[in-house]
Amino acid sequence: MKIILLFIVVIGFIFSSNIVAAENGVQWKDLNPEVQQLLKGFEPRWTSLSEARQNKLAIGANRWLSLTPAQRKNSSERFKKWNKLSIDQKKTLRKRFDRFRDLPPATQDRLRKKFTQFKSLTPEQRSKLRDRFKKLSPEKRRKILRHMKNRRAARRRH
Repeated sequence: MKIILLFIVVIGFIFSSNIVAAENGVQWKDLNPEVQQLLKGFEPRWTSLSEARQNKLAIGANRWLSLTPAQRKNSSERFKKWNKLSIDQKKTLRKRFDRFRDLPPATQDRLRKKFTQFKSLTPEQRSKLRDRFKKLSPEKRRKILRHMKNRRAARRRH
């Protein structure tokens, strides 16, 4: 249950536009019964939580309730993996996510497509691709990455 509550908070941070918050925070009595059930552990101290915290919890709970069972399962599994990461790994991922979010939408779409293509490979194919890249000398890797960057820049110019 603690994992789900923590997940709700994280989702609330990410999807804060899903609910319009009252100026005084969210009153417990104003939450729908499903949200109250999800957040029941917070009820005794609800009024002592900051408005921002109340809003984020309510947003996260509403987001959770809007997910399909498959999406909930997937989210729970991803959250468990996240919790197993070290602090440094989490910081690295946050930085990568921030860099990704700062990219132009077209670049984000292209990266998502490439990631989907990579994921569609069999585990064996993915492993071979990773191994091939790791076996390259650092200079060769830089050369390949530079070449890919130049190709992208050329495509943008045309």
